[in-house]
Amino acid sequence: MEIDALQTLRKGFLYLIIGTIVAVAGVLSTAGLVLMGLGAGVMPPLATLGSVAVGLAVLLVGLIIVLYAVFSKIRGGMRMLSDVDNSFRICYTGTTLMLIGLILELLGVVAALGVFASVHGVSKPIMPRPHGGVSAGLFGVMVFGVMVAALIGIALWIIGTILTFIVGAFKLHGRYNETLFMVAGILYIVDLVLTFIRLMGIFQFIGHILMYIALGDAIRAVSQRAQSGPSASL
Repeated sequence: MEIDALQTLRKGFLYLIIGTIVAVAGVLSTAGLVLMGLGAGVMPPLATLGSVAVGLAVLLVGLIIVLYAVFSKIRGGMRMLSDVDNSFRICYTGTTLMLIGLILELLGVVAALGVFASVHGVSKPIMPRPHGGVSAGLFGVMVFGVMVAALIGIALWIIGTILTFIVGAFKLHGRYNETLFMVAGILYIVDLVLTFIRLMGIFQFIGHILMYIALGDAIRAVSQRAQSGPSASL
């Protein structure tokens, strides 16, 4: 069970690394083509627009891989590991908070699109009237609800990320005494701090790589203990 949990986690971090690379490639290719079009001073031709669409599709594929890594492999690995060591239950809870946060953020986006469509599209009457009234009040409530849902979703995602990756890294270090787990946890903290000044990503990505390497070392250590255990008893 323990080796299976570690192997599932390791696969999760591998998919996370691959998904991040694919997503970044999509962003860079799309941004590069858009900048080329703007630099030329003309609207991009149809071929360039098609290339941008491909870049966005690549980005979407990368995001899907990342979500699969977090909510299937890493979440599943933490659940299995919590059956071995109950202290990892908090890391599994972290993935649940991330999932709830993501759902709330998506609902916020859908609601925001609905408000935008009602204002600029079909439902013109919802626009605030010159002297206020029900329409203005309803519009304000809708906007407030969208903002609250989005903020709660972001907060839950951040808390879940802390519990899953930062706390998880240090708990893995405490159990398996692999230094790379501790280094990854520190990098996750640095990346989280840099997030608030809009400089994030690279340290988190390095942390994922270190987690993948450290999980391989932990798997080998647990396997060696499992093999030497029966022979030692003989």
